[in-house]
Amino acid sequence: MIQSLLRSMELLEVLKEKNRNFSIAELAEAMDLPPSTVHRILQTFCEKKYVIRDDRSHTYRLGPALIPLGKAAARGIRLQDAAHSILTQLAKQTKEDAYLVIPVGNKGLVIEKVDGPSHLKVVEEFGYEMYMHCGAIRKVLLAWQTPTFIDEYFKTIIIHDQAFPHVRPDDLRGELKKIRQEGYAITRGEYVNDAVGIGAPVFNSEGELAGSIGIIAPEIRIDTPELLATQRDLVQFYASALSSDLGYEKHDVFQ
Repeated sequence: MIQSLLRSMELLEVLKEKNRNFSIAELAEAMDLPPSTVHRILQTFCEKKYVIRDDRSHTYRLGPALIPLGKAAARGIRLQDAAHSILTQLAKQTKEDAYLVIPVGNKGLVIEKVDGPSHLKVVEEFGYEMYMHCGAIRKVLLAWQTPTFIDEYFKTIIIHDQAFPHVRPDDLRGELKKIRQEGYAITRGEYVNDAVGIGAPVFNSEGELAGSIGIIAPEIRIDTPELLATQRDLVQFYASALSSDLGYEKHDVFQ
């Protein structure tokens, strides 16, 4: 273990636990280190705004650069932790495999999956990536991207790239608009023959898209409009439940 790095992390821990400003002498005493060593560590952290120096009192406190790091870590950890129990319930209620997918670049990545009870299934495993226009659960991710992102996606993926499945740009734009209005996506046989996908968005405490959840099933098991509507309602219900668990308060995001 790198000793200097360990000391640096310990200094941040001291500042975090006490939640107040510290002088160099106080930090040196708390960490049992020479003041010169503490000063060097503080200088490095101050350059990156991980620590802020109060010039009047010559004391130090945690800085604003740590805030986005903490938020990013909280979003990532809480999303998967909270999603597992939700997906377990979704798989139990729908009797189908349930997925959590997040956007990574131009693709949707499966980061959590709970198997349903049926042996006949559409296989898509943890860590599997595909372009965002592939299937219902990923199309939800694309539908809630910014207009700039979507325009660039069409230029680089839909128009100039030989992406599978092939789609008509105008048709896809219309579909994305409909997905945002209705709050869910349903697809049939887009990249797996005879399969049905249903997806709905998940939002975090800041009202931002965190990911999407949904199910993928053989078409023969969702073979009536009534059953399709039931499964769709369950996907939307559990997507809303996961959003609530992440601290989301409903805004007008379906537009």
